[in-house]
Amino acid sequence: MLQVLQETFVPDIYGEVAAPWWDDGPVAIVAGGPSLRGFDWDQLGDLQAKGCHILTVKGSIFDIPWADAGFGLDMPRFEEWRLRLAELPTRVYWAVPVEHAVVTSRPSDNMVFLKRIAGEAISTDPTMIFSGGTSGFGALQLAILKHAKRIVLFGFDYNPNVTGIHAHNKRNMSFRHNDSHYSKRRAQNVVNWRNWAGSFNAFRPFCERRGIEVINASEHSAITAFPRVSHDAAINKLREWTS
Repeated sequence: MLQVLQETFVPDIYGEVAAPWWDDGPVAIVAGGPSLRGFDWDQLGDLQAKGCHILTVKGSIFDIPWADAGFGLDMPRFEEWRLRLAELPTRVYWAVPVEHAVVTSRPSDNMVFLKRIAGEAISTDPTMIFSGGTSGFGALQLAILKHAKRIVLFGFDYNPNVTGIHAHNKRNMSFRHNDSHYSKRRAQNVVNWRNWAGSFNAFRPFCERRGIEVINASEHSAITAFPRVSHDAAINKLREWTS
């Protein structure tokens, strides 16, 4: 029944990625990895004033409410944060699968729903996002759909060993720097993080063909598709790109 529903009915609550475009400056995408504990957000604010765009992911949306936009594709978190997201002054994009969209009310005025499709491909369609398993994977697509050419990833650790804290059965229990935004701490299997990190390999040839430069500001990230540098090196690169 669900399969038939998906094929015959697409809700009209979906929107698309639209202007303003981000090809006029670099883009910093801020996720929730533990490497961002203690990070000085004012550095990004200073860069934003010089033309850098800021895209936040899931809980980081609340850490930097002055960002250019936020993104997520985790439906339990959307339901948890629906009211908080609606109160934000910034645009928030959320990738919603059809089976959820048929029972989800229209987004608030500051939100845009995009169609969420399973898979590890890279979307060139401004109405849809491939999930790739995580909101970080979707956020990088969003930046590309916004015409970004120079991108720096912050908090894209995908590496349980960064936290130094593990629970039994190899399940990482502290994989975010901003757990305070989540009503329930969730555990993820180490194998999942490895698989999700590997999904980013699809971006490398895609970005090379299109002249898109991506840097990962997490030196110990499990994502190896892009050069990994320190926070300081990443901030300096953003300063160079905005000078």
